[in-house]
Amino acid sequence: MLKNISTSVVELTAAEDIRTLEESLTHAVRDVGFVTFNISLNKRHAEEFMEDPTLTTWSQRDLDLYMRDGWANRDPLLHNAVTASSSFLWCADDWNAKGFHEYAEYLDISGLSGGATIPLNRPTGQFGAMTLLAVDQKPLTDDALQATQILAHMAMARASALTERIATSGGVLRRIRLLSKHQLEILRWVARGKTNREIAIILGSTRRTIDYHMQQILNKLEVSSRAQAVAVFASAEP
Repeated sequence: MLKNISTSVVELTAAEDIRTLEESLTHAVRDVGFVTFNISLNKRHAEEFMEDPTLTTWSQRDLDLYMRDGWANRDPLLHNAVTASSSFLWCADDWNAKGFHEYAEYLDISGLSGGATIPLNRPTGQFGAMTLLAVDQKPLTDDALQATQILAHMAMARASALTERIATSGGVLRRIRLLSKHQLEILRWVARGKTNREIAIILGSTRRTIDYHMQQILNKLEVSSRAQAVAVFASAEP
């Protein structure tokens, strides 16, 4: 398995934008045996991991439902992702054995069999990690864990480089000019820390409309997260 990820590493290293990096990583983790992943870097608290991941296969709807149902405050895997000092594998039965019956039931309903967590670079007062989920009932192996460790750190390095390049690129103003006045106003509120729900109330709009415009903002700015959109916006402000 470790030999087979060499192609994936080359693709991650060659990614020229966040979207391509996310697509390459999606294919790579599936080859290793996982179906979904989240990477969150430089977060201040656990909720941000799921509110605004740096790279993810989760849809915005999935992320919103997770937050709406309050899982950020009662998800033992998320807690472990924040506090773990080393990578680890887990299976669904582990959570039952540890007394997290509600979470074990959630995994069962979702058809998830196991996963992996990879701690990533953590500046003081912040944290980062990659979490991966699997549906295959075959036990995950140490080879799978080692492969995901390599992929996680390569993706982190490339995402950091691309984010820095976005902030200094001469194409920033060009992308900002693609936004409508309404989308710029939405982005200003996002930069102030407002959620889509709060922005909808402020602007007298609907949550669905704000969700739509937020996705358009990400597409036009060629980024995949709110944090990256705010970084682009901040770099263009006088």
